[in-house]
Amino acid sequence: MSDGTLWLGCALAAGSVAVLRLSWGRPRRDRTLNALGWIGIAGGTLLAGSAEGAWGVAVAALVATGAACLLLVHAGFEKPRAVRRFAIAPRVAAPAAQAGRWTRGLLTFVLTGPLALAVAVAVALAMRAAAMRWPVAEADVNVMVLALVPLVWPLLTFAMLMTERRRAQLAMLLVPLVGAAAHLLLLGGSA
Repeated sequence: MSDGTLWLGCALAAGSVAVLRLSWGRPRRDRTLNALGWIGIAGGTLLAGSAEGAWGVAVAALVATGAACLLLVHAGFEKPRAVRRFAIAPRVAAPAAQAGRWTRGLLTFVLTGPLALAVAVAVALAMRAAAMRWPVAEADVNVMVLALVPLVWPLLTFAMLMTERRRAQLAMLLVPLVGAAAHLLLLGGSA
């Protein structure tokens, strides 16, 4: 019984990733499909977790991540829709406009990749410095920090990717970074 429930949860999580890809592939974001996708991932993970505990959650996460990777590989070889439309339309856009798309994508990658990771690490280190003042063993605090980075980074990246304005994306990086830096500076070298 538990094997069937585990695989059902994995299938639900992977299918929900496909629903998210369908939603994000539309010209405008579809909130209903987004909600269905995220609810499906959560439901699949909970279903797998109820069947096999932490192991089931890990398996469902791996299957969903694998499905996302396959969809990303497929999307990487696809020509973007905007380029397809532009190729069909008469050549009226300036060459600088096309170059801007490439640099914009590179900037988005840098902001949501390495810079968001750096902010996630800074937040985790600030939490570690705060947790060292709690009556908790240092090993437990270190495990908490190791668990925070893979949680904060994708959440921050997701929020940034859902925001279309560059200023809002920069604010999403700067606010937690300044908060974490201020916290670390206030605590000084006590941790």
